[in-house]
Amino acid sequence: MKHMKNNIKIAAYLMMAGLGLGSCSMDLLPLNEVVLENFWKEGEDVQSVMNSCYTAMQDKGYIQRLIVWGECRSDNTSPNSTAPKELRDLMKGSVKSTNGWCEWGPLYTVINRCNTVLYYATQVANEDPNYTKSEYNITQAEAKFLRAYSYFTLIKTYKDVPFSIEPSIDDTQEYRLGQTPFNTILNALIDDIEGCKNYPPVKYASDQRYYNTGRVTRLSMYALLAEMYLWRASDASADVSSRQSDYRSCIACCDYILNAKIAQYKENSYNDDRTGQLVKLESLCDREHVYINFGIPLLKETAGASSTSTGPMATNSIFCTGNSFESLYEITFINGQDVNYGVGEMYGGWAEEKATAAVRLVLADANLISTTPTAVTYDNGKLFSVTSDYRSIASFYYTDGAGSQSIYKYVLSNNYAGATALGSSYGEVGNAVNSYKRPTQDLTNLYHRSKTLQSENWILYRLTEVILFRAEAEIALAGTMAGDSDSSPATPTVGFTGYHNGADLGSAADLYADAFNLISAVYWRSNPSATSLTSTLLPQLANFTTYGGFMDLLMQERHREFLFEGKRYYDLVRQARRNGNTTNFSAALTSKYGEASKAVLIKMSDPDFMYMPVSKAQIKLNPNLVQNHCYNDEEETNKN
Repeated sequence: MKHMKNNIKIAAYLMMAGLGLGSCSMDLLPLNEVVLENFWKEGEDVQSVMNSCYTAMQDKGYIQRLIVWGECRSDNTSPNSTAPKELRDLMKGSVKSTNGWCEWGPLYTVINRCNTVLYYATQVANEDPNYTKSEYNITQAEAKFLRAYSYFTLIKTYKDVPFSIEPSIDDTQEYRLGQTPFNTILNALIDDIEGCKNYPPVKYASDQRYYNTGRVTRLSMYALLAEMYLWRASDASADVSSRQSDYRSCIACCDYILNAKIAQYKENSYNDDRTGQLVKLESLCDREHVYINFGIPLLKETAGASSTSTGPMATNSIFCTGNSFESLYEITFINGQDVNYGVGEMYGGWAEEKATAAVRLVLADANLISTTPTAVTYDNGKLFSVTSDYRSIASFYYTDGAGSQSIYKYVLSNNYAGATALGSSYGEVGNAVNSYKRPTQDLTNLYHRSKTLQSENWILYRLTEVILFRAEAEIALAGTMAGDSDSSPATPTVGFTGYHNGADLGSAADLYADAFNLISAVYWRSNPSATSLTSTLLPQLANFTTYGGFMDLLMQERHREFLFEGKRYYDLVRQARRNGNTTNFSAALTSKYGEASKAVLIKMSDPDFMYMPVSKAQIKLNPNLVQNHCYNDEEETNKN
């Protein structure tokens, strides 16, 4: 973000320091000692380079890897006809080690900058009396968060990767590192974040615009910890007591965030992170449905079925405007100053400053909705089964039989999907007669962001994900107590209402009941036409009687809620790790990967196939790297 930059110092330092890893990745040059001695003197110097860590995450290559690795490999997307061959190959499961998307350089750029900040911040703290202990602690937390998130993304993508927490500053250092195992890295990241999770404030002052969602806060630290604990617990090879402990830790982190947000709501005042203006949360949140029944404050989509609001309000606040009340951390692009070429090129927009026309490399897959929803009774067998779900038209453009279509999420400057004010010219969701009116035109043609205003943020964590993290941990924890095969009976507590701290739940019955309530809260926000808990538009507790049924409900809701946010592929990987097999992973992706070779389909039974190959160029530069065995025979694979 440009308001965070000290351009002269950053430019001079980064040019001389050689912090960017580029295509050489871990094969780095050491920093110039004279430059270092002259540079690291004041707290302002530390902050300058810390800011460069944030801006490195805005890089087109960083953003696009979050999209390609987490979204394009999933069943949510299809390649547009304009997509380059390397992207099309990856999206059908036929990725080779020579594919450019195997390059991990942009993430290591962030990591090495963070390592450098952490190394020299201690020196500056000892020399600059104006660099306070509080500032030093916040810097540590910021750098460790960005580093941990980048490493976490790498191990979710590659499994085992080179791991170092030391900066490249000395001629005697060995930069050609071999891979460190997944679990060793994850354990180190959890320990690192645990040690500084309370260093940042829960919220910054109102005059520090974009800080509460665009910089690391205590809530974003806890969100990252929650996900890392969830992944560590989701390991079929781990002993039960360790898994239970990690699920409990995930739940505790989620409790902390939810209680903080509930406290903000009860204060009924919130400083908008973009404008700094005070707003009343009660008027913005879904009190009628979600808060009254579940005690959780979520932004509302509409005031009701007869509302003439200009589109889904929560969707617009979260994805069009950005930096919303529900945001916990997002890579922020300031409107009119920063341009997000990463999302623009992938989902629809401008690929670079010199571009003369908009592009769109990735589309919403046609299988997200097979036919127009007509039912008024929820069916967990379908992603979108009923007429009332805003996400079925607010996330992407859907028309019967038209194949893959435009993605709306992040792309639109204003999302009018379902707005009754547009009536027959666009469509409605869940109106008075519960009918689904198919959209008659693509909103991207009407409300596409201009090149200079292509500043959509990329959300890493938001409140509904924390809610569903906790629900997933509760279901899985209940499974460790009462059986976690798909057919294991689940008998949730009947009449379990209101908000509860997850840490207070002891029995499997209460855990199942609470998880159902959490999922229902997220689902109901997007289905405001449901007027009561017993509405057939909503999932009903009596219909879920097994561990597998509850976990399927959770996976379906995550699928709906986080469409195109870089989550889906990793959700399938985490599920496979928890189950100890790739059955669900293969079921979700067989139709998509079936366009590739027979060898690809055979390999899907191997858990290591879920991970990317190491770039062939990296192995050539660094002989200590070992290739994922699933890609050792890629020449033979491509002949079949």
